[in-house]
Amino acid sequence: MKKNFLRITGYLLATTLMAVGVVSCDDSIEGDVNVDPIVATTIEPDLLFPQVIVAGLSANRTVELNAMNMQSQHWSSIVGFGVFVNPERYNISANTTNNVWVGHYTTVLSNLAQVRRLVEENNPTARNIIGQAKILEAFAYLNLTQIFEDIPFSEAIQVSEFPTPNFDTQEQVLRGIPVLIDEALAELATDTDIITTSDLIYGGDRQSWIRFGNTLKLKALMLVANVDPGSVQSEIQAVANQPLILDAAQDATFFYTEAAGNENPIWKTIDQFAGQANLFWGSASTLVDIMNATDDPRRATWFDLTEDDTFVGQDQGVNSPEGISAVSLNIIRRDMPDRYATASETNFYLAEAALQGWIAGGQAAANTFYRAGIQESLDFYDGQPGAIAQADKDAFMASARASIAADSPADALRKIHEEHWISDFTRGIEGWTDWRRNKVPDFQQPVDAALPDIIRRYNYPNSEINANPNTPDLLPLEQPMWFEN
Repeated sequence: MKKNFLRITGYLLATTLMAVGVVSCDDSIEGDVNVDPIVATTIEPDLLFPQVIVAGLSANRTVELNAMNMQSQHWSSIVGFGVFVNPERYNISANTTNNVWVGHYTTVLSNLAQVRRLVEENNPTARNIIGQAKILEAFAYLNLTQIFEDIPFSEAIQVSEFPTPNFDTQEQVLRGIPVLIDEALAELATDTDIITTSDLIYGGDRQSWIRFGNTLKLKALMLVANVDPGSVQSEIQAVANQPLILDAAQDATFFYTEAAGNENPIWKTIDQFAGQANLFWGSASTLVDIMNATDDPRRATWFDLTEDDTFVGQDQGVNSPEGISAVSLNIIRRDMPDRYATASETNFYLAEAALQGWIAGGQAAANTFYRAGIQESLDFYDGQPGAIAQADKDAFMASARASIAADSPADALRKIHEEHWISDFTRGIEGWTDWRRNKVPDFQQPVDAALPDIIRRYNYPNSEINANPNTPDLLPLEQPMWFEN
């Protein structure tokens, strides 16, 4: 399922970095970005797209936010170095928060605003490019609000009008993202010029971008529905009938490459500091205990066997490599992907919506979506290292775990939430959000944790606090976000 157009060539990446060099940005979102319009108009919008995807979105998601794989209790740290131990125990580096904030607002959102401006000025009929940019903007804002809660949204990236933007509440952001996506979908409704080669997600396939947009819209609405379902039920019903990512081949996925310099940064870590062996990250017992109990075939793809030929997870915060299953090199590899939106997560959201009565079909439809969510999670690894054998897939799909048809509504909902969380393995933000939203499964308090409860948020960076007087007061990191129920 890996597509050639997802491969970044060294030439393309180098060209992109040179292009971005003429886009002037500082470390705060209030900075006077893109101050030289004469130079900027010489840049083709497609040259900015790889910078947005590689250096903005995926660099942040795979490097700066890798600790969220531990905060989602999918991974654990099996080495005692502070860079691994500290975030697992909820000591979050100020560099992490600063890089994530600046990366999203400057590298992603400012450059996407620049893409839209260049299209409007130089090729105004290329509406599909505007649509691509707005969907990536929606994705960036969705990332940011899951990390920080209240963020600049309605006044963001409008330096002249709002040099010190106000922060929108998380509710306003989550209700505003579907509106932004609707604008994007309107731009994608008719076939026009579209970014192709530099589109490292879909290679310029317009229908794929439409599915991606609808899928992000569904997610935002489901986060709102966790608090106020009545206000968005009709919107959930409407988007459920639109094209969505429902097949693993449709996933919004950015693949790194095996080419030197373009490998996944997590792979580079073990390549440079551990001789290409994973000495740093193990499986978490929260995850492995559930998978062991259900004889889940994904274990052999995701984790190494111990010397006893068993899969053993580590409790959070313990940091001991002895007898723990490491995260497999099937997963931590040169071309390890960053998965923005997946068929499995879409199907699990639809399963929940059907079970809750937010869309039609009741428990029977919920069971169909639930089974599809599991199947798509199993199928994602087809053609990749550690691909799951068809016989193992079939056995799991025939087990009681793969059906909610005869379960009570409460048991069915818990299984949906649990399998949704499992399927988001290696997707740190998404896995962490799953738990915060549903409180499923039962999480552990890490040993020697810096907080009295499970971490719920990251703090705003000092760069923003110092530059923007409208930055809200910092909240305890264990304080639940608005979308939590």
